Amino acid sequence: MAGFLKRLFGAPANENSPPSGDPDEVYKDVELFAQPVKEGGQWRVAGTLRKQVGDQKVERKFVRADLLPDEDSAKTAALGKAKLIVDQNGDSLWSGEDRMV
Repeated sequence: MAGFLKRLFGAPANENSPPSGDPDEVYKDVELFAQPVKEGGQWRVAGTLRKQVGDQKVERKFVRADLLPDEDSAKTAALGKAKLIVDQNGDSLWSGEDRMV
């Protein structure tokens, strides 16, 4: 049980890796990067949101509990979750210190 909780709440393998290359999608001036994390034989929905705020780029990372059987469906789900995060949080998403969303 502790291993499950550590994987669920611990840092995913890609958390310290900044997104490279072009975003998977741009939504409301926010760059969306789908970055699913492989866990066993499944993929956890995760990603990064990035937006230019003033003179700096601000990033927000997210990891969800959803596990999907293949990387492509996890990427599609991550982009959907990313849009939902942007819609639900609005501009408040980009204020304050770096944090997981």
